[in-house]
Amino acid sequence: MKVTTRTFWFLAGAVATSLTLALPVLAGATEGISLESTQRTAAKGNAQAIYDLGKRYARGDGVPQDYGQAAEYLRQAADRGYPSAENDLGAFYAKGWGVKQDYAEAAKLYRKAAEKGDALAQYSLGRAYWLGRGVATNMQESLKWLKKAAKQDQPDAVQTLGQIYLNGGPGVKADGRQAFHWFLKAADRGGTGALCSLGSLFEEGNGAPRNLDLAINCYRRAAEKGDAQAQMSLSRLCIQGLGVEADVVEAYKWLYLASQNGDGNATRTLIAVRERLTPAGVLEACRRAEDFQRALENNAAKR
Repeated sequence: MKVTTRTFWFLAGAVATSLTLALPVLAGATEGISLESTQRTAAKGNAQAIYDLGKRYARGDGVPQDYGQAAEYLRQAADRGYPSAENDLGAFYAKGWGVKQDYAEAAKLYRKAAEKGDALAQYSLGRAYWLGRGVATNMQESLKWLKKAAKQDQPDAVQTLGQIYLNGGPGVKADGRQAFHWFLKAADRGGTGALCSLGSLFEEGNGAPRNLDLAINCYRRAAEKGDAQAQMSLSRLCIQGLGVEADVVEAYKWLYLASQNGDGNATRTLIAVRERLTPAGVLEACRRAEDFQRALENNAAKR
C-alpha cells in the first residue's frame, strides 16, 4: 500500500476519541422545546415526543433522572415502531438501566431498528454478534451489519471493523491491509483509538509499509488527545531509541502522562524507569509533562 503525501498530512491532523457504547438517548437535545409542549404532544401518541420524554428522564433534563421512567417511555415509542427508541431501549437492556439486564432482548430490539436502516442499531447488532451477547457469536453476521452501519458513516462501526480485521476471529482471517483501511476511515471520522492503531500498523509494517515517522506521528496525535496507550507507545520508543533519540527522561514524561490518564501499567512501569533517573531527571520529566499539558490547554483555549 502506497502512503501518499495526502495520507501523511491527513494523519498529521487526525483526531482520536474514546470508544463508548453509542447511546443517542444520552446525547442529542430537546433544546427549544418545553417539557410541557413535549408532554402535550406525547399525550396525543406522537412517537417522537414520547421518545424525547424518555431522553429527558434518562438525562434528568427538566425532570428527576429516572431510568425506569425513561425505559417506560422508550418502550412506548418502540411499540410505535420508532427506530431510535428501539435501539435505545435495547441499550437499556444491555446495560440493565431501569430494566433487568437481558442481552437477548437487547439484540431483538437492535434488530428491529437495524432492519429499518438505523445506523446506530446496525452497529449495536453487529457488535452483539461480534461479542456473542444475546446472540451466538457470528463474525459474518457481525461484518454484515457493521458494514451496513459503516456505509452510513457510523464511526464506531468503522472502528470496530478495523479491530475485527486486525485480530481476526472465527471465520475471519486477520488482515492488516483491511485493518489499515478501516482504521484510516475511522480516524477520518473521529473514530476511537484509530490513530494509535494506525501507529501500531506503521510501526510493525502490518497492512502498510513500515514507517516509524508516521507511526510516531500517529501516536503523538493520539497522545495529545489523552490516549494512554499511545503515550505508553511513545514511552517505549523513547526507551528503545526506535525512530527517536533514546531519552529516558522523555520516556518517563510519557509514562507519567499515561499514568495520569488512568493506565495501571504505566503507573507500575514508572517505578522501574524512575530507578534509571536521578532526582533531577524525574523533576525534568514532570516539568516536561506539565509543559505538554499546559500547551494543549492553551491551544484549546485559542480555538
